[in-house]
Amino acid sequence: MARSVSLPELPFPAVGERFRLERESDGGLAVVSVLHGLPVGTMAVEAAADDALFVRSLCIEVEHRGYGAGSEAVLLFNEACRAAGVKLVRTWAPPDRGLAVYFWIRMGYRPLGGEGPEGGIWFERRPLDPLPTASTD
Repeated sequence: MARSVSLPELPFPAVGERFRLERESDGGLAVVSVLHGLPVGTMAVEAAADDALFVRSLCIEVEHRGYGAGSEAVLLFNEACRAAGVKLVRTWAPPDRGLAVYFWIRMGYRPLGGEGPEGGIWFERRPLDPLPTASTD
């Protein structure tokens, strides 16, 4: 049986090339610019009843979007989950956010059938599985 992993057990801070994930005092995660040391976004994660982790939200401030902060944050989060032995991560995309759907698919999360939160789409990923590789064609 898989052991339940709580957010405090995940190895943070996690540092990437341009961004890092670190704990906030309220239990969430801050996406911080390595260069400037300033937060550029937040990630809200909670434990789910079935030993999965649920990414409730990933919000990058408007002026910092398009520079890879969200992508690097999710990659760092996936690596932290992998290191902690987390078996499953779920997230969702609102029904009116096509870019969010594309984002989660691009990050290796697969869409699930059935209605997600607020009529959106559920996604899941098994962090122990390798990320899909980009085609060079």
